[in-house]
Parts: sequence; C-alpha cells; structure tokens
Amino acid sequence: MMMGWKWDQSAGELTRDGVLISKGYSGAGRGKNNPAMQALVAVGPIPAGHWLITGRYNSANVGPAALILDPRPGTQTFGRSAFRIHGDSIRAPGTASHGCIILPRAIRDRIWASGDRSLEVVT
Repeated sequence: MMMGWKWDQSAGELTRDGVLISKGYSGAGRGKNNPAMQALVAVGPIPAGHWLITGRYNSANVGPAALILDPRPGTQTFGRSAFRIHGDSIRAPGTASHGCIILPRAIRDRIWASGDRSLEVVT
C-alpha cells in the first residue's frame, strides 16, 4: 500500500512509503521543528494535517522550484496561509522558514516528478 509523502514536524524528516528521503526544517527560532508552536504565525512549523501539492514555480522571494501546499478540508491551519516547500537561505542557512518546509532543490524536483500530490504532516 502506498502511503505517499510524509513530513514529520519534530524530526524534520521527509519520508515516502516509510523510507527516509531527506532531512529539513520548518519554522523559525524556537518554533523550528517544534509541533507545540504550530499555531504561531511566522514562527511555528507547518501545521499537522493533510496537504495537497498544487503547483511548482520559481519565486523571487523563496527561489527556484518552490512547491505550493494547500490544506485539505479538515486540516487546522490556525489562520495561517501561504505554505510552501522551498530552498534554504544561501546567506543565512537555517533561517529561511516562517512555517514553510525547507528541503534541497533535488528533493523538491523529486517530489514534483513523482506525480504524488499528497503530503501528510505529522507531529
């Protein structure tokens, strides 16, 4: 049975069908990979729940091959929005997220090329 993409908030790990694909992070400062802070705008990690990967684009703000994440019905976003999977800051690595998932370009390309548009975020 295919389980699809899964992001673990506290471990900062992306898996697919139970296999570790990449480490990364979501959230800023004390909120980085900290599920207890998922409700805090611009600080906590992407909220737990089910998300759709609905697009891919090159952004002047967050760089190339950014993936758009939209919450599925029933996912509590705490009023937060504009979640993406994008790359890290070149000038200040480890500081690029205000809730977005930060993963390397090759991994973002792999996610998009897979055709699997479902992402489950777990605590």
